[in-house]
Amino acid sequence: MPTGDSVVGSDSKLAIRVGPWAKDKLFYIKRYCYIFNVGMKNKWSIRTYIDLFAGPGRCLIEGTGEEIDGSPLIALNCEVPFTHYFFNDIEPTFIESLQIRARPFDSAVISYFSRNCNKIINELVQKLPSDSLDFCFIDPTNWQINFDSIRRLTEKRQLDLAVTFHVGAMKRVAADPPQDLLDFFPGPTWQQEYEEAKRVHKSTVRVLLEAYKRGLKALGYCAIKDYVIEKNKRNVPLYHLIFASKHSRGADFWDKIAQRSEAGQIRMPI
Repeated sequence: MPTGDSVVGSDSKLAIRVGPWAKDKLFYIKRYCYIFNVGMKNKWSIRTYIDLFAGPGRCLIEGTGEEIDGSPLIALNCEVPFTHYFFNDIEPTFIESLQIRARPFDSAVISYFSRNCNKIINELVQKLPSDSLDFCFIDPTNWQINFDSIRRLTEKRQLDLAVTFHVGAMKRVAADPPQDLLDFFPGPTWQQEYEEAKRVHKSTVRVLLEAYKRGLKALGYCAIKDYVIEKNKRNVPLYHLIFASKHSRGADFWDKIAQRSEAGQIRMPI
């Protein structure tokens, strides 16, 4: 039976309901998977794709009813494939639907998990090849992943990151942040900076983004970019997509794929 925002897809397996903005997000993930593998296949024989909030593999666009591939199937369908895939979702029925949809890719090396993303990191790191180039997509519904989990996952690894950053929801609770939001950030300094930005009428969105970026820089990420994915009717950003790489080549790749949205519009960082 469907749960939460899930519905039954056209193939009778679970799909997840998403807003129209998700098409842009997935458009960028698809393009980065392509350029990552094409550009690195001759330098890195082992390339892994990690999806900590994989979902069931199919998405249904609210308002239009359009059904599209989710991030796991996008990665599996890559023209030049990854060599290893690691899919996690806390909802077991999503993983069951994803496993069925992944059956045609019988030559792919796939590991599945169905637990809280913060509790699988140690096991996941043990399963990752020691000599791989990695791309990890982190697509929470708010801020479920702890920054310490990011630290443990990326330590001593050449791992590129793409993280959905829910600035709109964060601003609604920033005055009295829940513990999971505090754990999402690398430290507490953002709280004072946020209140000061409010006092002097500066961008609180930038405070949140820059606090997170500082944490990534401390982990060895030298190339970090963020793009607005969705705004509300008052033109206020709701979601950003943060990209981070430990190598300038990753930033070059991202710049090439992120200049236009799925609809063909030029996408500028804000």
